[in-house]
Amino acid sequence: MEFFYDQAPEGMKSFGASFFTTSIGIGNFVSSFLLSTVARVTKEGGKSGWIENNLNASHLDYYYGFFAVLNVINFILFLVVSKFYVYNKEGVEIDKDMKETATVAVSK
Repeated sequence: MEFFYDQAPEGMKSFGASFFTTSIGIGNFVSSFLLSTVARVTKEGGKSGWIENNLNASHLDYYYGFFAVLNVINFILFLVVSKFYVYNKEGVEIDKDMKETATVAVSK
């Protein structure tokens, strides 16, 4: 949230706050969908699935391994996107009397 406030134009800051909370809600729905899909797909074939009502019969190690793989893919995508991101520095001009006069956006 702090990153978005720092980098967003003035007109987009309220949009960023609403998008932040909306993305949390959508993430919860995606998590529920992923959990039910993994439970349904791994249950097929009559064998015990990754997610069961009995924790001793479940294979949660496979489930968390699956999430580890997803997080590695997410991290790689993050590195690719961050490589091409241009950081917008915001500088403050100071006059001779050491008073702030204006804020200027500077980009590379």
